[in-house]
Amino acid sequence: MHVTPPDSERETDDPLDRLLRVELHWEAPPELTVRLLSLIPNTPQPHEPPIRSVSHHWYNQLVLLLTMALMTLSLAIAWWVYGMISAELGLTVLIEQLRSTPQLLLQQLYVSFPPLHLFVDLLASVRDQLHWLLLAMILWLAADSWQPVQRGEATEQASLPTS
Repeated sequence: MHVTPPDSERETDDPLDRLLRVELHWEAPPELTVRLLSLIPNTPQPHEPPIRSVSHHWYNQLVLLLTMALMTLSLAIAWWVYGMISAELGLTVLIEQLRSTPQLLLQQLYVSFPPLHLFVDLLASVRDQLHWLLLAMILWLAADSWQPVQRGEATEQASLPTS
């Protein structure tokens, strides 16, 4: 049984202690400090503008592009594996049967109850009208929120100093 010595007896140069001290010490970014200080009432605000970190736009774009390529490749490989497994197990035939089942059931209902055909046609026409209504609402909302900038306003906005 190993007993841990009290803190006074432990070595201060213990590698784990040094590692923990380095890893657990962090400094808040200046922007965060300024924002947090602004939340406290009656606190003097620092006069120094926050230091902006250098943005590596090209690096971010490269990481995004590589991530998208990796995700696309992963999905393509998964799709290929799924296709091979489904072909091996005969899942494509099962899926085709499942896709044709609602149509077969509807045909049997049409035979057993002929007025149902009129009801289904009515529902299909209502669905089509609702699609058109939804499209009109989306276009209305897009047109309502769109505010074109006049040429005079664009030049005035470009000449205004930014703060």
